[in-house]
Amino acid sequence: MLAATRDFEDLGEPDDWSVAHQRIALAHRGTGDLNKALHFISIARRTGATDAPMQRVRLDTAHGHILLSDPATRDDGLTALDQAAKLAVQYGMSHQLASIESIRKTAGG
Repeated sequence: MLAATRDFEDLGEPDDWSVAHQRIALAHRGTGDLNKALHFISIARRTGATDAPMQRVRLDTAHGHILLSDPATRDDGLTALDQAAKLAVQYGMSHQLASIESIRKTAGG
């Protein structure tokens, strides 16, 4: 996956580069490495070149999911998911809203 991020950078594809970092962050979350997950999601959030609502919802959802994985940042995770849900509702993104609700249920929120 890191090789793919370099390829996207070489190709001048900042949106794809940002999404690749988001995916790497979620992979680290899945393995329990929250420090690396937070590192990569921070890169994705800082470098996302687009203000497209779909990308914003995806980034906020991923960020919230990572934050929910640590009891110390649980409240921040719920706040991030709230922001993502509001935007998803505003733009009629029912699939993303269902994903957000699934993450909340899994986390007990």
